[in-house]
Amino acid sequence: MPTKALVRTARLLHLIRGAGRYGIKVGAPELEWHRAIGRAFQVRDHMLRFGANPFNKAGVEVRFPCQAMLIGERKLLIGGSEEVEATSVLIAAGMEPVVPPVPGLHEAGYLDNERILDLKELPHRIAVIGSGPIGCEFAQIFSRFGVQVTLVDLSARILPQEEPETSAAVRAAFEAEGIEIRTGIKMTSVEAANGMKRAFFESCASIEVDEILVAVGRSLDGEALGLHTAGIEWSNRGIKVNDQLRTSRPWAWAAGDVVGGPLFTHVATEMGHVAARNALRGTADRLDLRIVPRVTFTDPEVASVGVTEAAAKKSGRKVRIGFARVVDAEKAQIDSLEYGHVKVVADAKTGELLGCHIVSESAGDMIHEAVAMMAARTPVKVVAKAMHAYPTLSELMRSALNSASGA
Repeated sequence: MPTKALVRTARLLHLIRGAGRYGIKVGAPELEWHRAIGRAFQVRDHMLRFGANPFNKAGVEVRFPCQAMLIGERKLLIGGSEEVEATSVLIAAGMEPVVPPVPGLHEAGYLDNERILDLKELPHRIAVIGSGPIGCEFAQIFSRFGVQVTLVDLSARILPQEEPETSAAVRAAFEAEGIEIRTGIKMTSVEAANGMKRAFFESCASIEVDEILVAVGRSLDGEALGLHTAGIEWSNRGIKVNDQLRTSRPWAWAAGDVVGGPLFTHVATEMGHVAARNALRGTADRLDLRIVPRVTFTDPEVASVGVTEAAAKKSGRKVRIGFARVVDAEKAQIDSLEYGHVKVVADAKTGELLGCHIVSESAGDMIHEAVAMMAARTPVKVVAKAMHAYPTLSELMRSALNSASGA
């Protein structure tokens, strides 16, 4: 949550700097880092303001902060000394940031998505390793805060899990803001000298920076949780939740990042609800992960739900594609928006919406029209005929759906 508060600060700072395009004359704004990060933590603290009170009122005993690990079936070691037996155990411990095995990285020092928030002052130059959602969000935040940013990824494009058009649109926006992007390269080593860090790459010039942010993913430390002692299968990608686990370990339940899959707070929350009910009632309900909206809070935002065009075709489906550019919307002209689009993937035979991919201001809000359509399995032609208010960016949804309907 602190990151999202910083996204808001960075967006406002960028908007003020560009006020001239709207006919507004302002002085050069200055960021006060200590106040910006202070506000971010205030937002976090507000969300956590109730603490353990709701659980205590419900009769739930809370031990926090406290370490716990399994030491056998239905047995836990809490706080390093107290052994507890339970009828059911719900594991929702999350994952740890992945640190690539790059020679010299540990010695030189690096930041992850949590430790970077502890910076007392902004660095002048930073290398962001990894261009997934976390890497991209931080790259733009710090660039807008006046830091020279180099975004690096082994993949051929940034946001590699998204549509190629999405990657291209966000890259164009980033480069227009001065972010240097290096894709398709591997970091081979890191050296520290004179208070700086120098990162070396294959077939690419080295760079000298003040800090290195590692954002290449997350992994599960099953040893620390004692999963092996309880006979629970796991890999660094998460606990292997399957029918075999339900049969052999009916007392064990898992939810959130710890099971791998979509690593989003809203997914973890829904998983937690289902897993808790199962653990308390002895039921075996399953969470439907067919429809999982995801949002990357860059500017423009990236929001997606369902499958990509490539994934749909790989599954053997014949599809229709609808595409609408942000710049073609009147609302975009009013708001001076340059980058983005709406892309929809529909089944060519049934007209059912299989996926929607939006790059736009407020994409995170816009995506829920597609979420509702997919939940109801509504054909694209039905919503394409529905009136959308003018002038709004939601008109882009109607245009893309109309294109995919074949009308």
